[in-house]
Amino acid sequence: MADFGFTRILIYAFNYADRILQEVSYLQYSAERSLCFLWDLRDPAVRAVVVTSEPVDPYTLEYHFRDVFQFDDRMIESARERLTLLTPSSDQPRPLDDLVLGEDRIVDALRGAAQESARTSIVHFMASHSLDTLARRIGADLEEGHRSFVARWGSKAGGKEILLRAGVAVPDGPAEELRSEEAVVREIERLASGPRRARRVMVKLSPDTYAASIGNVLVDCAKLGSTGDLLAAAEVIRMPSDDFYRELASGGAIVEEFLDDVASSPSGLGDIGADGTVRFVASHDQVLSGGQYWGCRFPAEERWRPVISDAVLRTGAVLAELGHRGTFGIDFVVAGERGPLAVEINLRKVGPSHVLRYAEALVGTEVGDDGLLRRSDGRPMYYVHGRLHEPEALGRIDPRTAVERLRAEGLLYHPDKGEGVALHVLGALKSCGFVELTALAPTFEAADAYGKAARASLLRD
Repeated sequence: MADFGFTRILIYAFNYADRILQEVSYLQYSAERSLCFLWDLRDPAVRAVVVTSEPVDPYTLEYHFRDVFQFDDRMIESARERLTLLTPSSDQPRPLDDLVLGEDRIVDALRGAAQESARTSIVHFMASHSLDTLARRIGADLEEGHRSFVARWGSKAGGKEILLRAGVAVPDGPAEELRSEEAVVREIERLASGPRRARRVMVKLSPDTYAASIGNVLVDCAKLGSTGDLLAAAEVIRMPSDDFYRELASGGAIVEEFLDDVASSPSGLGDIGADGTVRFVASHDQVLSGGQYWGCRFPAEERWRPVISDAVLRTGAVLAELGHRGTFGIDFVVAGERGPLAVEINLRKVGPSHVLRYAEALVGTEVGDDGLLRRSDGRPMYYVHGRLHEPEALGRIDPRTAVERLRAEGLLYHPDKGEGVALHVLGALKSCGFVELTALAPTFEAADAYGKAARASLLRD
């Protein structure tokens, strides 16, 4: 007889291109985002196994149980009995799932946990070959699907094809995967002379392992016309030319118009159940810095929410028919009079997904069918999320200091007031000078004020 009804194995591994892993030092600590799923331990039939690249600070765990999930002493004792924390012994700079698969001690522990449960699911950030292999070896389901599917349909070309099939508005440019400079130049020339006469275009390396705008090349069409040299006409490129051409030949790229004067960058989050039912989960306005996700505001601007919801449901229907199960996200841009245009599908957990999970745990309710988060008394809640990367200042404080400082200043989220700040990825403070903040309140103005005050408090010497 199984000891547990359901075991969740949390492995937030980031299988991005090596260039991203090298550039973003705090990614190795981002596995700590999976702690948001410990809210499920309020159900006594659930067990959790958390695998992180670095050991979780004991105070960080205490903070989650008491302040985020608001467990009492009895619930904390029960949760600890059903929680296992694992960390690979290797300190090699490799993705977390590769390290797990290469360590028999951890694989055996995960297999044992699966055998003690009626059902086991691996909760992961993105699909990978290593996680596919691990799931087979320990006898577990995968929450976000398999690598073979995501490699095809999670690529830039595959995602655009799905959006076109779903009838979702997108920037001009085909879903065709181009694999030579000559083919890319021809497509740029076509867009430059087309009905909208694109002034600039974005060349996107197609593999889904490229994210955060790394792998994107912004090209000036007029300069390309005068020079005939693709990379000489590039306004933005974040990799050596030899690397770009090698990746272009091996993985391909798509070309689409670049939209000037972008007013906002909303996103939509959806989920496809085991039976293929598509659900619109939430919308956010993303905060971007240098083309990279750096935070979000919930919910997205009201006038765009119906468009985003419709696009998520349409896209989800196509994905479900193709066989995808789990979460997915769509990034949009709003420029001029054309409304939200979908620029990318992500077949993984997107940037705001763990933030939403934390917000639901703090408020104690889930987002409703209308895409809004409300307290139990019906009062709507808003939140503002951001990343803070200040190595000189934040490298001097530890998780306890950060949390208790906000508590002493009345900034930490308080369930009775229904407002305040929550902290995530506390493990990256001393080593990388990085932390994430989410400020919640009944209005955006109040949430903004809490967020600014918390930043100032943490950065104060």
